[in-house]
This record gives sequence, C-alpha cells and structure tokens, in this order.
Amino acid sequence: MNWALISLLTLVVITVLAFVIKVNIGLLAILAAVILGWVAGFADKEIIAGFSSSMFLMMLGVSFLCAISVANGSLELFAHKFIKLTGGRAWLVPPIIFIIGYLVCAIGPGAVCGLGIVCTLSVPMGKTSGYDSVMLGIIGEMGALAGRHSPLTPTSVVFRTILEPEGIMESQYQNPLIVYSLCTFILLAVITFFMFKGHKVKTNVMETDNLPEFTKAQTMTLLGFVVLVIGSMLFKRNVGLVAFSVGIVLVILKAADEKEVFKAISWSTLLVVTGVGVLMNLVMKSGGVELLSSGLSSVMTPRTAVTIYGLSAGFLSWFSSAIGVVYPTLLPTVKDITETVNVSPIGLLTMIGLCSSFAAFSPASTGGGLIMAAQASEPGFTKQKQNKLFVRLFLHSVLMLLIPCVLSLTGIYGIL
Repeated sequence: MNWALISLLTLVVITVLAFVIKVNIGLLAILAAVILGWVAGFADKEIIAGFSSSMFLMMLGVSFLCAISVANGSLELFAHKFIKLTGGRAWLVPPIIFIIGYLVCAIGPGAVCGLGIVCTLSVPMGKTSGYDSVMLGIIGEMGALAGRHSPLTPTSVVFRTILEPEGIMESQYQNPLIVYSLCTFILLAVITFFMFKGHKVKTNVMETDNLPEFTKAQTMTLLGFVVLVIGSMLFKRNVGLVAFSVGIVLVILKAADEKEVFKAISWSTLLVVTGVGVLMNLVMKSGGVELLSSGLSSVMTPRTAVTIYGLSAGFLSWFSSAIGVVYPTLLPTVKDITETVNVSPIGLLTMIGLCSSFAAFSPASTGGGLIMAAQASEPGFTKQKQNKLFVRLFLHSVLMLLIPCVLSLTGIYGIL
C-alpha cells in the first residue's frame, strides 16, 4: 500500500474533522497516529518517538511564566503604563498598541498572550481615543504576530526543532525572517489604518491618570521576563528551562497563586503541538513529506514557488493551527523544494511564517475570536452587528493574505 499517500490523507482528514466536530486536533492526531502506526506495522516505540518532550518542556515553561503574568496582571498594567507615555496624545494610540503587541509576544509568551492583551486593551483605548476599537484590535494583533518570530517564542522553538534536523540552522534565517515579518506587518497595519478611515478620526484627549503602581508581585514578574531575555539571548540557555526556573521562583515568592497559574496555562495548545507532532512523525517516516514536496515542486517555478508556499500556508491556517499543523506540514519540505526548484529557503520560510499568521484575523481563529469577544462585551452588540463583524474580519484576513503573496512575486522576500 502507498503509506505515504495514506499518511497525508490521514493528516487532511483529521484536520478537517477537528474543524467540523470542534475537537482538539491534537487528540485526533494521537488517535490517528496510533491507528495508522499499528495498521502500517510501526512499533509502539516508533509512534511514541513522535512526542517531542523537548518542545513540550519549552512551550510549557514559557506558558507557565506567561500564566503568572496573566494571573497577577503585570503585563496588562505594563501595557497601560506604556500607553501613558503618549501623554494623552491619542493619535499615537495605533502605533503604541502595535508596539505593545510586539513586545509582549517577542519577550517570550508568544502570540496568544499578545493577542489576548491587545484585544483586552482595544475597547477601552477605542473609547478614550476615538478610534475604531476593531481597528485597534487588528493593529495590535498585527504587532503580536510580527513579534512571534523572536528567538524566545514558541513559534521559534517549533522552527528550530523542525529545521535543524534538516540542516537549516537558525543563524541562516532568523534575522531576515524577523525583518521581513516586522516590515510586512507594519505595512499591513498602515493599510488597515486607512481602510478603517483612521486618518479621518478626530481623536479625543486620553485620560492617563489614576493608574495604580506596580505591586511587589508584578514588579518581580516583570523582572522575571528580563531574566528570561538575558538568560536566553545573551547566555544562550534553553528558553523553556529559564522560563520554568523563573516561574517556579516567582511561585515560591508568592507572586501569583499556583492554582490560578495552572488554570491560565493553555493546555489545549500544548496538546495541539505535541499531538500533531506524533502524527507528523509517522507522516515523515511513511514518506508523506517527500510526496508533498514532489507534488509542490511539480507546479512551482523559481518565480512562483514563494507565492504558492504562502497561499498553501494561508489556506491551511484557515482550517487548522499554524503552530500545530501548518509548520509541521510545510517546514520539513523546505529543503527539498529549495534544491529542486532552486530558490532561497529564506523566502519560503518567510511566507510560511507570514501567511500562516493571517488566518488569525478570521473570526474562526484565535485572533478574530478574541476581537469578537471583546466587542461582545460592549452594550448594544446585537446579533446583526456580530454577523457583520464576522464577515468583515474574514474578508480582512483574506485581503491580508493576498497582499504579501502579490508582493512575493516581485522577489522582495529574497533581498536579504
């Protein structure tokens, strides 16, 4: 039997099934891996080998520290104080919320934490500044997604874990990916600002008083993030181990309630990544990745390869998790594609990283869902407004995907 094709079809089926029946794709992936592995004759230890304990530890450590900041409100208060630096200049709110999203994500917690904070801030900031709070939510999320390729984030952990065994080292792509991502999202944020007619808004004078001082627990938590950055970037220590160590010390010092911290950890996200990893291990062992690579190569040219990769990443992200499905599916094919089609891996990796992010603005995804949830907290948010916002967010997601794909045809993502 053609186990390569069967393994790829299995991945497609569980992705669609998870989307339809609303079950965590990590759970379905583990079940599919067990069934596929037993039928295809893989030993149990080969199936279990797909569970990446190192990735799980890294992501759990970062999630643990992020959960502490959520539990004691340190990052949220930091964001409010950051806004205060505008001195009441409301016209600075859009770039400020972009920067907040970028910084919160880039220092380690990852995109989900950044998305949550900027969406929480978007409604009150919209009221006080006069800007459309949906626009502020989108721009803030763009900042968070731009920061997801920092060396400290879970996204970078996944990139390293998958690419290094393929011989593509972090030093080859990290800096160009960060630059391309930041520049693209700044461009898209500006486009969003004008699409929502932000330039026509007569801004209000913002109220910047009455913010509380940082508590001892919040100060210690922020210092913990400083330690994370220094330990990981300057001393090259494992991100997960540093984050875990800092988090444990903070719990011992009572910076946050241990029970609340464990409740705040996104266990479902951890299961998505590690669960899909179990299935992807069998897909690779069965030759599924090679089959996908050859299929993509057959329709690519050096001019269109980057664009086709971007569209593929964006399409997959509308129906599945970027970090759990898109990256494990497309990243292993990069080396084969670069050798077959003769293109730079930087462009391919950039488009995978960028285009897999744009689905976040869809209301069926995390980012769009958080924006809708923030808007729903406002009085007068009717069913009609909800439906209109649903369509608006999805169309915005489509547009944000198409713009970089068109830009990629010019070769702009191959300059660095």
